[in-house]
Amino acid sequence: MPIRPEMRARYLKDWKLRSRFVRFVRARGLCEWCGAAHGQPHPLTGSTVVLTTAHVFDDRPEASSLLNLAALCQKCHNGHDMAARRAGIRERARAHTDDLFA
Repeated sequence: MPIRPEMRARYLKDWKLRSRFVRFVRARGLCEWCGAAHGQPHPLTGSTVVLTTAHVFDDRPEASSLLNLAALCQKCHNGHDMAARRAGIRERARAHTDDLFA
């Protein structure tokens, strides 16, 4: 998943290396949850799989130990992040609304 610009500074300096290691060395180009292969059609959705690196147990960007990271296809990553993403969208919308009426 793309890193929001305001979050970029919170990621470790070697994030790109860690992400590449998790996706292509440890996971060998396969989603660690469903087995979908990077660059191939997803078995369920038919869309081309692009592996991403997800924070599994602790979603803080600073929590980037290899035990907390997983190589996931878009479908698995979106499913994993869905509740947190919705909460973040609501929080940002509420803050924006509060700013309008302050």
